[in-house]
Amino acid sequence: MGLAAGRRRPRLTPGRPLTRHLARPGCRTAPPAPALTSKETLMRAIITISQVVAPTWHRGRVILLGDAAWCVTLFAGYGSSLAVGGADRLGSELDAHPGDIGAALTAWEMALRPEAERKQRLGRRVKGVYAPANPLLLWLTQLPLRLAALPAVRRYMIRRFIKG
Repeated sequence: MGLAAGRRRPRLTPGRPLTRHLARPGCRTAPPAPALTSKETLMRAIITISQVVAPTWHRGRVILLGDAAWCVTLFAGYGSSLAVGGADRLGSELDAHPGDIGAALTAWEMALRPEAERKQRLGRRVKGVYAPANPLLLWLTQLPLRLAALPAVRRYMIRRFIKG
């Protein structure tokens, strides 16, 4: 899937629409939707945030686990730990309520839901840091990296933080 020998990777810039970038010869991707014409709109489309808050995580003997239940979003950063902790807690509640799956599931959800809801709120609070709502905020979040790429700033950072 790499580039042929001697071919340079085309640079994606605001002046080069994404549709033209993907339409070049040898591109092996499907064309994007017509509305995705710039890097910024593509980034916003990729990092669209969805978070479903389910009123209950079980019905009868059917349970939602992990992101299917509490979906904290990738911005909160607790999906894996909640999934592992939730599975462990579920096992503990099933052991504590032998023969009564309904009671075990209710106890499991009551114990886990407060923590999952805290992580969901955290994800909603911090999503703007990672997925800015408008092009100006996106540009501002990228500004430190853009500045660090300038030769003078890079030399200063190397002198200050790497060479001591």
